[in-house]
Amino acid sequence: METALAGRPVFVTGATGFIGRRLVAALVAAGADVGVLTRSRSGLRDLPKGVRPVIGALTDEAALARALSGTAVLFNLAYDVRATAAANLAGFERLLSAARSARVGRIVHLSSIVVYDAWPAADCSEAGSTGRPGGSAYRQAKIAMEKRLLAQPLPAAILEPTIVYGPGSALWTDGFATALLAGGVVLPEPEGLCNGVFVEDVVQACLKAATLPDLGRERFVISGPEPFPWSALLQGYARALGRGEVFRVPAAELLARLGPKPDETTDRAPSAAARVSAILRRAIGHRRFEALMGAIRRRSGKTGRLEPDHHLLEEFTGRGTCRIDHARRRLGYAPEFDLAAGLAATADDLKRMAG
Repeated sequence: METALAGRPVFVTGATGFIGRRLVAALVAAGADVGVLTRSRSGLRDLPKGVRPVIGALTDEAALARALSGTAVLFNLAYDVRATAAANLAGFERLLSAARSARVGRIVHLSSIVVYDAWPAADCSEAGSTGRPGGSAYRQAKIAMEKRLLAQPLPAAILEPTIVYGPGSALWTDGFATALLAGGVVLPEPEGLCNGVFVEDVVQACLKAATLPDLGRERFVISGPEPFPWSALLQGYARALGRGEVFRVPAAELLARLGPKPDETTDRAPSAAARVSAILRRAIGHRRFEALMGAIRRRSGKTGRLEPDHHLLEEFTGRGTCRIDHARRRLGYAPEFDLAAGLAATADDLKRMAG
């Protein structure tokens, strides 16, 4: 992969995010000529030197087309969870139009396992259906993006990662660690399986997709070597933190506490707090903002015990396995991090949080 990428012009959206930062570092290490889209120069602090920054957003199609001119591989990792799904779709359409105008060589697009109807209750593979109506606005946006990529002429690899954990994962690592430090995490009894994938394995899949010789328009489920119990992940975090408890409550009791499931289909505008957080992220950088908010939550001592909401309860009780056979065969994808290796690679970051 390093030989195939050396000297090639590539462009990354979502470059300052959790996965994007690691992908950019891997591309720079491979000798690629890396351009990145960032909303402010503060985001460049978290990226290696030598990248070509384009300061802006997915709103200026002409600027995007100029930035993408001559690009061999466009890695699209951008999705702003603080904006509406409609806004994200509009940005995606502008990016796709600019990529076609610039005659980009191929697109590697980060989607999500949530597009599949079976997730998380049953097994998932690329042959699964994504046609079930409803679900969150995020899910529907990801499905719409996949359909657009499959219908357009450029070669495209659509990667569908599962639960991506590792140092800096705001939800699946840092969020759980903060809860463990502040009161513990409640798991349902019986618990389900976590289809976790360590962040570096997702980066590996991106690089494999970028260098596949005969890429068409294809989808790939990306997960770790084997699923594992959720308790194994959380207890591993607790060991690294030096404290933190995992509680167990019957699933039926947790469901009764939650009451009726809210309507997820409404594409709501971001709250005032979300808009303020977006401004702060741009001003001080993504990583500094997450570190600051985590420290505030931990020192306030007000987070308390984390009980799952409807969405997390579905995740915690799901028994499906996400099949990566197609990615293994077609991409040569070979996940290197089982749970033990992933926890070992996350331990130092968790120890810093505990300190």
